[in-house]
Amino acid sequence: MNNPLKYSNVWEDASLLSNAIQIDNNSKVMSIAAAGDNSLFLLKDKPSTMLCIDLNPIQLYVTELKEQAIRHLEYNEFLQLLGFKDCDDRWNLFSRIKAHLSLAAKNYFNNQPHLIESGIIHQGKFEQYFKTFAKRVLPFIHNQKKVETLLADKTEEEQATFYNKSWNTWRWKLLFHIFFSKKIMGSLGREPEKLKEVKDNVGQTIFKKAAQHLQSTAAQQNYILQYCLTGSFGNLLPPYAKKQNFKAIKHWLQQNKITYFLGDLEQATQQHKHCNCFNLSNIFEYMNIQTFAANTKTLYYNSAKDSRFAYWNLMVDRKMEDVSDLTFQANPNKDNGFFYKRFLTYKK
Repeated sequence: MNNPLKYSNVWEDASLLSNAIQIDNNSKVMSIAAAGDNSLFLLKDKPSTMLCIDLNPIQLYVTELKEQAIRHLEYNEFLQLLGFKDCDDRWNLFSRIKAHLSLAAKNYFNNQPHLIESGIIHQGKFEQYFKTFAKRVLPFIHNQKKVETLLADKTEEEQATFYNKSWNTWRWKLLFHIFFSKKIMGSLGREPEKLKEVKDNVGQTIFKKAAQHLQSTAAQQNYILQYCLTGSFGNLLPPYAKKQNFKAIKHWLQQNKITYFLGDLEQATQQHKHCNCFNLSNIFEYMNIQTFAANTKTLYYNSAKDSRFAYWNLMVDRKMEDVSDLTFQANPNKDNGFFYKRFLTYKK
């Protein structure tokens, strides 16, 4: 499945990130773009600057698209263009903002009209992976009524009882472990090279995390889980797409500009030494321990005093305190990205 658009959403908890790095008017943010969601969400807290970086230019194009949609469209138009709501003519909405895109981004979307017309938030490789699970695998395990029951309001005890007695069947266990195995995920979801540092049993690791979450009432209002099980966000929008945050983000964008950087973390850090807040996504997963140590030291020596760093470990342990003098900051908040092993925050 050779889809150069790897992600059209960000599958990391934006609220958890925002609470951890504590952005204010003095914050100069460096943020892994991915699909832009979390970078855009951080704008609600009015940082001084925002630098979005990525190795994949297409991920920057998607971030640009979302930026200009927020900047130039009304809220309902924004939801329709991106694919959160049905729309009969997304291309017309796109035509109203495309002049504001970079030439490279504009050319990319002009040459890939189906990405716009079908709703960009459903078009990434990882989104297609989730939709395959929701539409082709899950129906062999549970019907729609059971999915709705799992996600319906109930007490903590009722949620756990339903999971253990009705949801956690042998078919659920078997097909979950197969579909979320390293082999299938590397083929249909993530890139195989991004799993080369993974030593754990992928399916088993994710299953354990999912089991904990599905027995909790937190599962009932989780936009990430909603998409995983239904192939749609429904009424549970990602934080950047919620109306109250949309207004704050639009306000920032009307007065400021996002800077985009195509390149790796080390290059970006060496060229932009003023940053003091870092959203590092889960990029350390993809590095061997030597490269991780080198990047951590580069961040340490090229970041401002009192900088904050936040990132996720999915299946590979990467702890900054093991290779630097950064101080770990405990975070008690629950993670909507239920499949991640841990969320880590550090302070310089």
